[in-house]
Amino acid sequence: MLGRVVKGIGGFYYVDDGTHVYMGNARKNLKRGKSIIYVGDVVEFDLRHEDGDCIITKVRERKNFLSRPPVSNLDKLVVVFAAASPNPNRIIIDKFTAATLYNNIDVIICITKPDLVSEGDLQELVSTYKKPFPVVTVNGKNSDGIDELYNLIKGYNVALAGPSGVGKSTIMNHLTGRSDIETGDISSKTSRGRHTTRHVEIFSIDKDTHFYDTPGFTSLDFPKLDKYNVKHYFPEVSGYKGYCKYHDCIHVDEPGCAVKEALAEGQISKSRYESYLAILEEVKKWQR
Repeated sequence: MLGRVVKGIGGFYYVDDGTHVYMGNARKNLKRGKSIIYVGDVVEFDLRHEDGDCIITKVRERKNFLSRPPVSNLDKLVVVFAAASPNPNRIIIDKFTAATLYNNIDVIICITKPDLVSEGDLQELVSTYKKPFPVVTVNGKNSDGIDELYNLIKGYNVALAGPSGVGKSTIMNHLTGRSDIETGDISSKTSRGRHTTRHVEIFSIDKDTHFYDTPGFTSLDFPKLDKYNVKHYFPEVSGYKGYCKYHDCIHVDEPGCAVKEALAEGQISKSRYESYLAILEEVKKWQR
């Protein structure tokens, strides 16, 4: 039999075959091999006749996987941040999007709490990200933008990620029609949200759209990149491949750099370029 792991708690896994969810565990040879089973894995399994539980016998090849949180086969990651309260940290957001692309996952940008900033400030945020990624603005108070977000994720395996307190659980409640996913308050001392979700679980919005509810998905381990590869994870930078004077241009101070020209013309966001430079400097330190 074939199914998808939709939840894992305490060594037990819940496998959905499309008609029924079975609880079970992994075959001993998988355990001996220290194979990690991720939520999102497509697995082969047998049923135990005595109790109807399942035994996972094989994990099918993954499209991708993340170690923290332990999930696999994501199509899209919705990177959520608030326009204010808490204020967006651009370098963290941009490292998040770069690491997501590195893991072969598409990015959607979701900006929440738009009512807390001026229209001008909101549009500046939107314009920063709308060239490299799809951008949607969502107001959790009245669900404005939820339909637009649903249209972007329909038919895909999707997760939400971002700082606590930006409204991820509220968005999920709107999308799934559930009201039992806990939402976190903002700490008055730190302006950060208190984490609420406790285990990874997949909820189906419809038969083709699956939402990964993930605990503490506030960051991604940043990959150890080569300085020549950082540009590949900034789409607005990689789009100028082949237009620079030098084929190995890293877009810092080389003559004839098409990226620097685009930056001067306002075709590339200044804050995104600054994040690119900051990540490039980190990578250079690793290589020393």
